[in-house]
Amino acid sequence: MYKSAEFMQRFRSVGENVQVFENALVLRPEMISLADGVRIDDYSRLEGGRSLSIGKFVHICSFSSVYGGGRTEIGDYVGITQGVRLVTGTEQLDSVMTAAAPAHLRNPKAGYIVLEPHSFVGANAVILPDIVIGEGAVIGAGAVVTKDVPPWTIVSGVPARAIGVRSKSAINMLLSATEETQLLLQLTMPNQLLDIR
Repeated sequence: MYKSAEFMQRFRSVGENVQVFENALVLRPEMISLADGVRIDDYSRLEGGRSLSIGKFVHICSFSSVYGGGRTEIGDYVGITQGVRLVTGTEQLDSVMTAAAPAHLRNPKAGYIVLEPHSFVGANAVILPDIVIGEGAVIGAGAVVTKDVPPWTIVSGVPARAIGVRSKSAINMLLSATEETQLLLQLTMPNQLLDIR
């Protein structure tokens, strides 16, 4: 079961073939943009915060959360697996550190998180505010990311450290093959339509 058509209209924008499952918790949908092919599983939590932009063919698995009131940019083909936490803002040490406190006692700081295209975040990983995960980077399961991750780097641990490199050429080959197939389909489709007539 998916969110109703009425609910889907509350998003800032929604692409084609988007799936937002009925039991996903979505707060401030008017601040959330969903590109083509996005899938948001049941029991995930998305907070629009200042803005949340989700690129094409992104999958956010169950029990993952985007929260903290800041800005989040998720690029195309990003995988966010079960239990991931994208924390875009935090309470500060110089104030009362609970969102339930009156506003004059709090001093929350809203930041940002950027997940560049083709990056992947393993189960139960945590990404803290003001972090950029580079293109194609992989965050290992259970990692806590406290600083930017360079493109095509594999990190793991607490705090997360580089443990390897991912092949960019393999991804580029897949994308090139897909683009060639789409071009061939576009070139042959008009001829097929003419034959039908």
